[in-house]
Amino acid sequence: MPPSAGALPDPLTDAHRVAAARRLLEEAAGPAAFDRLSALAARLVGAAHAKVTLFTDSDVVVGGHGLPAGVVGGPALLTGGFSALVVRTGAPLDVPEAGADPRVAHLPAVGSGQVQAYLGVPLVAASGHVVGVLAVYAPQPCSWSPDAPELLDQLAASVIAELELSATRSAMGASLARLDIALEAASVGTWDRDLRAGVVHWDERNSAIFGLDGARTLTADEDLMSRIHPDDHEPVEAAMRAALAGSGEFTVEMRVLRPDGGERWTISRGRVVRDPRGEPVRLVGTTVDVTDAREAQARRLSAVQRAAAIAEVAAQLANAERMDQLAEVALRGCAAVLGADGSALAAFDVGGGPLRLHLTSRLVDAVATGADVDLPAGGVEIELDDELPTQWVARHGERVLLADRAEAVARFPRMAEIGDLVSVRALAALPLRVEGRVLGSFVAVWGADRAFADEDVELLEALTAQMGLSVSRLQADAERDAAVEALRAANARLELLAEAGRVLSDTLEITEQLGRLAGLVVPALGDWCWVVVPDEHGRMRQLASAHREPARNAELAAYVRAMVAGITDAAAARVVTRTGRPLVVGALDAEYVQRALPDPVAQQMLARLAPGSGVVVPLAARGRTLGALGIYRDAERGRHTDAELDTALEVGRRAGVALQQAQLFGQQRQLAEVLQRSMLTAPPAPDHCEIAVRYVPAAAGAEVGGDWYDAFVQPDGATMLVIGDVVGHDSGAAAAMGQLRGLLRGIGHHTGGTPAEVLTGLDRAGIGLDLDTLATALVARLEQDAPELAKDETRVRWSTAGHPPPVLIAADGTVSLLDCQDPDLLLGVDPASPRHDRVATIGRGGTLLLYTDGLVERRDRDLDAGIAELCRVLGGLAHLPLQQLCDRLLEQMYLPDTEDDVALLAVRVHPQDEPRPPEAGPQVVPPGIPAAPPVVPGAGAELG
Repeated sequence: MPPSAGALPDPLTDAHRVAAARRLLEEAAGPAAFDRLSALAARLVGAAHAKVTLFTDSDVVVGGHGLPAGVVGGPALLTGGFSALVVRTGAPLDVPEAGADPRVAHLPAVGSGQVQAYLGVPLVAASGHVVGVLAVYAPQPCSWSPDAPELLDQLAASVIAELELSATRSAMGASLARLDIALEAASVGTWDRDLRAGVVHWDERNSAIFGLDGARTLTADEDLMSRIHPDDHEPVEAAMRAALAGSGEFTVEMRVLRPDGGERWTISRGRVVRDPRGEPVRLVGTTVDVTDAREAQARRLSAVQRAAAIAEVAAQLANAERMDQLAEVALRGCAAVLGADGSALAAFDVGGGPLRLHLTSRLVDAVATGADVDLPAGGVEIELDDELPTQWVARHGERVLLADRAEAVARFPRMAEIGDLVSVRALAALPLRVEGRVLGSFVAVWGADRAFADEDVELLEALTAQMGLSVSRLQADAERDAAVEALRAANARLELLAEAGRVLSDTLEITEQLGRLAGLVVPALGDWCWVVVPDEHGRMRQLASAHREPARNAELAAYVRAMVAGITDAAAARVVTRTGRPLVVGALDAEYVQRALPDPVAQQMLARLAPGSGVVVPLAARGRTLGALGIYRDAERGRHTDAELDTALEVGRRAGVALQQAQLFGQQRQLAEVLQRSMLTAPPAPDHCEIAVRYVPAAAGAEVGGDWYDAFVQPDGATMLVIGDVVGHDSGAAAAMGQLRGLLRGIGHHTGGTPAEVLTGLDRAGIGLDLDTLATALVARLEQDAPELAKDETRVRWSTAGHPPPVLIAADGTVSLLDCQDPDLLLGVDPASPRHDRVATIGRGGTLLLYTDGLVERRDRDLDAGIAELCRVLGGLAHLPLQQLCDRLLEQMYLPDTEDDVALLAVRVHPQDEPRPPEAGPQVVPPGIPAAPPVVPGAGAELG
């Protein structure tokens, strides 16, 4: 089906991508380098097979590891389908189990079992096209390591570098081939004299000049000198001695003697090659037959020199590491062949940035002297207009040749000023072009007028082409380095934000949170920082601060205290808190400091901290600004980048959310304290018994929960005792508990009914009022006036709704469980279910204990085992006064990591004429439990 109108072209068939891949495939060197990189990839990720392929119209293997013989150079039969997916998406393809992956399960290699795991990354050429794939694969499923894609991606950059280098070498080889053709066309012979071996090597053309066939090696000076006219021996020897002793180069005109007796005039040029110690080891040079026409021969020699200069410049450009080095190398070629006095290179920054001009040292000196300015090492950013040849050529991609000053000024009037500044009269500017893209321009200048011959233009264009390749290579390196640095910085910012989120969620104590957060911000985003918030009166107060040097934390904290005490509305902290917008703080000049911080002492403290720049961001949450975070840097570190500012804003937002949560927690805590005061009432003090109550929340920080106790006197004088537990451990359970408690008190007091009648009424009221709550409860009624009771006896009547049984401790210390029968249903299950009263007698000095399951139930034991342990512990505490018994019982039974609340209600019976012990109010957290100090209700006690 043809693609719909407006659909993007398939990358696999994109003509530009295919051309880019074919260019690299045609120019690729042998498989050695790619075999080595494939082996490295396989070793790094632990794979048996790896390959490098170039995807033109199909996938072609250019190197690999673990492959059968004959695969390299042919189609990628096994992994071609995988490569097509990588090329089409332009992204890594990670397939740990091919048979289970719908993207590749249909491929023949998967069906045959030859490829069951695959990991491939795209090869992206300098042109930006995906030209191939670096891949590893295995015949069995394999879970690649998390960093495997990144490792392959880094190796892919090396593969591309090898491919681009091969293409560059090919271009150089073409230049050298042109040189050889030029030498052949000009009948120029080359020779190489080995000074250590005492021999001279002639190529075929050199031998032909001397009338001999084929390349020759002459083994002795006598053999060589016998072929030179005797009258020319001394000039030749003198020229060689001078070259060896001084300049290293020589040129000599001489006559050669041919075997047939003929003579030919030649010009021989040579150069000394020295070893690392500076000792001469070889002489290399050329010989030209100038017999027929010395002038014509001179022109041909000039062409050879130009070609040689291009080849030499190309080799040096391939090793250049900076843009300014490219300009210097090009100048050497232009100066040697064309006599140029200076050159410059203008190149666009990576990613379509500004045009930057790089001058050779002569032009730099001329500009610096004439204009009295310092030129930056990274190049001068220049306006992208048409006023000067450099920019015009970079914009339009066409060369400009200006033979003299008049022509230059006529076309570009500003050249009058430039010409005077750097003493330029003639100029040639050519575009740096690679694969149709203009990367900038190259400019060569002369201090005298110059007419540009065709061969001059050809040389300049060849030189510019070589420079374009080098500029493209340097830009690709810079782009890769920038991408790596950007990735590193992004990862660091993400790690900072992740750690900030962890810190801000570890505790509800906001001061501790922000203190730890400040320790993260420095030195990641700055050298020191502070966090301030306004109070309800608008006064700033310090919450946290941190300095990258821990020894200066106290000094910084002292400054922040002085700052919040004396800052004006012009200060950054107040501006950000007031507006909710971030503020970038540049250099702190004296006038601003005086206006924002009038206190001289605070100013001196700020000066000692020496801030160079900073940012202040809001602590914001849900549209409200709750405070400000200031992050400052020393001058050496420079200003914050946009990415760092974004990170600071996100840190401020997360801190604002944490601050708001802490405020909400404080409000909820205050509400919980009010609620608990209404529910933790002191028990009554009947004349026939002593009542003690205790409550322990489930864990530190819990405010309200579902466990409760209660005691009140009915109209007939009987004392009602209540213990209960609403299902749940949150404020909802606490609210339900409050409703049940209130209903039960009302029903029990109004009706004067038995415990079973009270629980039945409570269950029916809960259903009728849609409380939708499940709860266990036990209600007991102490009856003192029954005629059948002895004077020292009290009757206890109770009913239980799914609650653990009460424990009775006789006066002699005997411990027993009351009501071992099955309890009635929980409240909220079936209000029609009948409830039953149980009756027992308590003798004088006896103790009745009611409790919730949090006291006896644990993860490592069931309820029955817990109740048995409770009875054992109580047996050792029966002799203690009632208040001490409750305290010691909790010390031995309560664990700090208990996940449920614990409520106790204990009653000790005594005769009515016996003096009662001093009254004691309920204790929320009993003494002697380290994890929960005692708190009296109404004074901030916690309710779990």
